[in-house]
Amino acid sequence: MDNNEKQPENGSMATSMEELKQLGKQMDKMRDGEELERDGRVQDPVQSDKAPSIHPRD
Repeated sequence: MDNNEKQPENGSMATSMEELKQLGKQMDKMRDGEELERDGRVQDPVQSDKAPSIHPRD
């Protein structure tokens, strides 16, 4: 790779309309909480300041 080309950074924005459309398709396929529960899975925890803190197991 040339030094002139930038490496994509984690969390970077979509760089083209085609990439944006592809990301939209991926989001459409994401399962919601009910679908995950039906499959015996747990969704990711809420990440906000108001979420209860997680305590390590004893």
